[in-house]
Amino acid sequence: MTRILIADDDTEIQELLNFTLENEGYQVMIASDGQEAVDKAFKEKPDLIVLDVMMPKLTGYEACEKIRDNPATSLIPIILLTSLSQTKDRITGIKLGADQYLTKPFEPIELTARIEGLLKRVKAEISASPLTALHGNDSVEKEIKKRLEENNSFNIYYMDINNFKPFNDKYGFDLGDQFLKVLAQQLQKQLETPANSRCLLGHIVSDNFVVICDIPEPEKSAQSILGLFSELSLKQYDENTRQRGYFAAKDNNGNDIQAPLMTLAIGILVVTPSKYRHHIQVIERVKELWKKAKLKKGNAYEIG
Repeated sequence: MTRILIADDDTEIQELLNFTLENEGYQVMIASDGQEAVDKAFKEKPDLIVLDVMMPKLTGYEACEKIRDNPATSLIPIILLTSLSQTKDRITGIKLGADQYLTKPFEPIELTARIEGLLKRVKAEISASPLTALHGNDSVEKEIKKRLEENNSFNIYYMDINNFKPFNDKYGFDLGDQFLKVLAQQLQKQLETPANSRCLLGHIVSDNFVVICDIPEPEKSAQSILGLFSELSLKQYDENTRQRGYFAAKDNNGNDIQAPLMTLAIGILVVTPSKYRHHIQVIERVKELWKKAKLKKGNAYEIG
């Protein structure tokens, strides 16, 4: 179910929009001030946010800016509600990342129509994986560029599942897709901590994932990710297959083979702006580290 976060300190508007949107089949969350809106956006990751501009603690403008600045919520569409109608007020909202602007008073049916249209447009345009709804290639590149421009150090993890193709061929693409979805969800839960508030998790081609974050202990984090992957991947096989460490499969030529169980290879790059000036340099280097990790046995990582 599509989830909408409504942030407005007017209880009558809260009730009106809650009633209207629930009747349209949306799940509604309510925030009564700007800080609560930001907190709920970070925690719940709604599909769309409606922000009133004039709110306590944080204005809608300030809340919008904070939501846009966090990679985990930066792609969520935002509609600003305000009684301000001057052009400069609209421009302020757009500059801070709002997708649309609606002036009070408004008809609830107009807001509903805008929400529906915005969700359709964003779904068609967003740079995200259709399978996991995580950030895609474009968003990953933009985040690397942004971090380099900020001139601060950060970490990037490039992850790839070994032996995923034979697993797909043997057990079917539906089970393979389901595994990727569960892995994405669990990775997101593991990475969503206060220390990782600016963590971006991306799903790029097939079984490749990318993490960009400020985690202070990258090796410890890598070990946790490998532990999570091992736990989830082993559940995909029966006890006999786990004991053997392989399963019967076919290669590309149709020959019988013993396919190893899935493992995860992670390349970890600690990026310092003085050393890396372009996002392509970062991507190429972390892929070199990932290739070294793939040469190791089992679940492994290589850090540089």
